[in-house]
Amino acid sequence: MPKVILALVDGGLLSDATLEAGFLVAKQFGAQVEALHVCPDPATMVPLVGEGMSGAMVEQVMESITKTVEERAQKARAAFDRIAAKAGAAVTWRQKTGLEPIVLAGAARLSDLTVIGRPDANCDVQLPATLESALFDTGRPVLLVPPGPFPTLGRRIAIAWNGSPKASRAVAASLPFLEKADWITVLTVPVGRKGSPGEALAAYLGRHGLKATVESVDPQGKSVGKALLEYAQRGGVQTMVNSNAHHEFSAQLRPAD
Repeated sequence: MPKVILALVDGGLLSDATLEAGFLVAKQFGAQVEALHVCPDPATMVPLVGEGMSGAMVEQVMESITKTVEERAQKARAAFDRIAAKAGAAVTWRQKTGLEPIVLAGAARLSDLTVIGRPDANCDVQLPATLESALFDTGRPVLLVPPGPFPTLGRRIAIAWNGSPKASRAVAASLPFLEKADWITVLTVPVGRKGSPGEALAAYLGRHGLKATVESVDPQGKSVGKALLEYAQRGGVQTMVNSNAHHEFSAQLRPAD
């Protein structure tokens, strides 16, 4: 059961949704939220100085980068103050300087769950690298959050299951959420073998007192990941437990209908 939840607040478009999701999880499990903002060191962001670039030009670049970093930190803190004021949960604000993927990984290793905004075409350039670090370098589960708001935490949960060790770890990490779910379905993709590995997972969940149905998804020429997500969206799934070759573990959350 998560007791320490780390929420990355980068000052971007997903800051509010990330914090709201973190506080919803904290409220559900009686956990504490640690909001983390990582400020880049302007000195590491200055482009290589080439011939003809004067000291004054370098100084101007430094001033511009520093201003951008400070404005981003102010936006992150404003989002934190706004969401925390109405959250009613224990919360801590942490601001550190360094490379975001590295700082986040160190903090996440001492957290039970990391909450990060889901990267898209409009996200900050740094966010995909930070997400990769959270998934591969921490050994902890990650909750990916699309734009909110989130009035309730999703209780209709689907599990993308292929019987692999990574999928098994994903299920183990998601058990606290599954125990509070109203509806659970196991999604599998046909692999040409008799019998479904999803039936075995449903039986395992049954021994935990959880009732799950099993559904087979035909990709119809699409990638497995895309087919599963589309199927889940059509079925009203609010949280997807997912593990594949690119993700050690992630639970993808969408707003409740």
